[in-house]
Amino acid sequence: MIPHSVNPTPYSILSVDDDPLILKVLEDLVTRAGYQSTTTTSGDEALHLVVERKFAVVIADHNMPDMMGADLLSRIARIQPASSRILITGIKSLDVVTAAVNSGEIFRFVTKPWISAEMVATLHNAVQRYELIESNRNLEKTTHDLNQRLSAANSQLERQLKELEAGKKEIDASHEALKTNFSRSLELCHRILTTFNPLLGEQAKSATKICQLMAETHYFDEEQKHVLDVSARLYDIGLAAVPPGCMTAIQNSAADLSPELKATFQNHTIHGQTLASFVDLLKPVGDTIRAHHERFDGGGFPDGISGETIPWPARCLAVVVFYVTCGLPQEQAVDRILEQSGTAFDPDAVRLFLRCAQATPLPRLVREVMVDELDVGMQLASGIYSSTGVLLVAEGYHLDEGTITKIRNFNSSSSLPRQLLVYC
Repeated sequence: MIPHSVNPTPYSILSVDDDPLILKVLEDLVTRAGYQSTTTTSGDEALHLVVERKFAVVIADHNMPDMMGADLLSRIARIQPASSRILITGIKSLDVVTAAVNSGEIFRFVTKPWISAEMVATLHNAVQRYELIESNRNLEKTTHDLNQRLSAANSQLERQLKELEAGKKEIDASHEALKTNFSRSLELCHRILTTFNPLLGEQAKSATKICQLMAETHYFDEEQKHVLDVSARLYDIGLAAVPPGCMTAIQNSAADLSPELKATFQNHTIHGQTLASFVDLLKPVGDTIRAHHERFDGGGFPDGISGETIPWPARCLAVVVFYVTCGLPQEQAVDRILEQSGTAFDPDAVRLFLRCAQATPLPRLVREVMVDELDVGMQLASGIYSSTGVLLVAEGYHLDEGTITKIRNFNSSSSLPRQLLVYC
């Protein structure tokens, strides 16, 4: 009794023999082994069947009238190379066996009569071989498909990387252009401020140098460094809203201004905050400019905030602005800052300012004087130019009696700027 095989996926097995009785035995054996059986007595019909259907195993008798079994299996091998081919014969000649195996690429050679159990084992082995070949073929196909997909993905990735690189270059170029435009915008603002009032331009220039020294310390993060630098350049841009004729009064005696002019002066930080937003979108820049006249004790303007509610860059800028605008000689200016530490100024900001002052010489302070106020020994903080742009006296020149006389004579015949800049 041949036991049924438990096979979750029955494979088809084709049996070819000119003897119907042999075919019946093979069909019964294949069915009991758990496989689907297909039989034919004709070699030609077998060839048609393997063209139309897939067989895991093909069993063929060697000696058939229309076609030798070895020839049939050889032709089937070209149609379905994965199928396992079994040749059965009653001839036991070694030469016949060898020729059949070589010509038909035979998996097994079975002689008649066979033992049923051995035939079933042969069928199972033949099916396993077919499974391995099919699995390997499917694996090769899957590997091939995956390699193609991987190759396509790599090509796509390479294209994307090239696009990203091109995009990065464009972004870098745009970033550089923005940096250049930003620097030009700051320079334009400084020129406008200098044209409006040369003293304001010089003071902003000095304040920027000091703030850059302070920003190089570890007391600022990257954003705060940027905020302090830009704010130092633009802190007085709001004074452009002050009528030109009122600037001298504001610079000389801010404490004695009329209520209207005092309000105009105190609002310049608000105007500066608004104007700065057109140059730098970073909100802390505008906040710092707005707060640079606040006092540590809360007595400043425009909002009367105090202590650490004042932005840290604004507390530092407040010390620097006082230093460059107070009109006092350097030592006296530093003494006044020390006197007001803890009241007008944040003590930490004062200490940082003094540390930078000790480490690196601070810019010299400047003040405005009228042509009639020029005196021997004064040093020009900016050059004196004629109305046509001709340099008359260079920046840094120490005035003597003869030069002062020439300046005054030239001014009487061809007007010079009403006020000149000299070092304190």
